[in-house]
Amino acid sequence: MGVITMAQCWLYIFENAKQKKVYIGIGNSLERIFGKHNADADALREESTTVILQTVEPFSSRADARKAEAVAIHVASFAGMEVVVDDESPGLVTNRAGVVSTRELGPAIALRDGEVHAEELGDAVFVSISAAEMDVRPTPFGGREAASFATRAQKYWNISAAKRPGIRHLVALLKGGGNVVLGSWRVDSEKRWEPISDWESLGSPYRSRVVIPLVDPSEDNFRDIKGKRLVGLRANSGPVYGNSVS
Repeated sequence: MGVITMAQCWLYIFENAKQKKVYIGIGNSLERIFGKHNADADALREESTTVILQTVEPFSSRADARKAEAVAIHVASFAGMEVVVDDESPGLVTNRAGVVSTRELGPAIALRDGEVHAEELGDAVFVSISAAEMDVRPTPFGGREAASFATRAQKYWNISAAKRPGIRHLVALLKGGGNVVLGSWRVDSEKRWEPISDWESLGSPYRSRVVIPLVDPSEDNFRDIKGKRLVGLRANSGPVYGNSVS
């Protein structure tokens, strides 16, 4: 298997299909598998019906192994297995990531039950955001801070100057994602709609594109609709206006 370095790390599993229990851990040495865990994990390992698995090759770093461990724990829990979790005692912990909330997994996008009707958001402008990055503007990853993603949602849109005074609400939708609301911000009617600073060098198509002014970029759930699905409106590549924006 080659020379083992301190940076390498294995993932291992105690799996008992009969009891529907699983323990998932990582270790810098394969000796960790048979070392001391908590009582539940040790008991599971010693069961005659438990299968002990390990990665054939090590991960190149503990950080990468930790990510794989978090994914494995999440999938096992979702599949209905009882996940045995180590305690937080120093020197004993392997799967600190836990079962539900982990340091390595985050929501791709925020999702909630329920729908919101476009006709109820008459003073809004709806913009469609793709999952890809765009120049320096970030992806709509659900674990990102609201203020960071707001810089993507609020610019640069070709918003009709005549309609701007009636817009009080910015709604960002996931392009190709079933009209899921990625974020919802209150538009600041007192601030100026700033143009692109270098629009002249970019050419005439950018002349009317602006940054939508927000009251607070960090507050991305205005009217409590983030994560719900919008119905009654089809988003496209440009802005779509609510029925009361004239």
